[in-house]
Amino acid sequence: MTVDLLTRERLDVAFSALSDRLVERETEAIIVVFGDAAMMLAHEARAEIDHVDAAPVPRGIVLGAARDVGQARGLPAHWINDQAVGSLPKYVEDDVVDLSSFPNLILRTLGPEVLLAMKSLAPNRPIDLDDVRLLAKAAGITDLIDIEVLIAELFPGRSLSSTARTALDQIF
Repeated sequence: MTVDLLTRERLDVAFSALSDRLVERETEAIIVVFGDAAMMLAHEARAEIDHVDAAPVPRGIVLGAARDVGQARGLPAHWINDQAVGSLPKYVEDDVVDLSSFPNLILRTLGPEVLLAMKSLAPNRPIDLDDVRLLAKAAGITDLIDIEVLIAELFPGRSLSSTARTALDQIF
């Protein structure tokens, strides 16, 4: 089975088509992207991804319109995926950055500090460590202690696992 990967160009076309669907439905939407999509769209750290981790609002209308766009454009069925929304910190309203705007659609992502905290909690792939390096530089963070403080602020009650700490020790 081959995975139909998404490039920046394909995503630009897809988001434009999604915007058109939202205009037809007279719906204004905001999509906050994170994960590999944020690394691609905000930090140019990916050439291809397999889906867009996102928090869309309004959820049902955006996901339905995205499904329609995906079918029409030959995109993966769940090219916009909200399954990982539970991994977001509870309060991120002040930590979002605008990426682009289309009619009836605003794309945003999380600030580098939030993305850094999320990546640091679960650096499961070698590319995640590259992301941590990039995001730490963007956030001006040079010490593991600072990441631990950031995690404590954004994710109360959570801390680095021993596996994550060992991985991050390679960087800091």
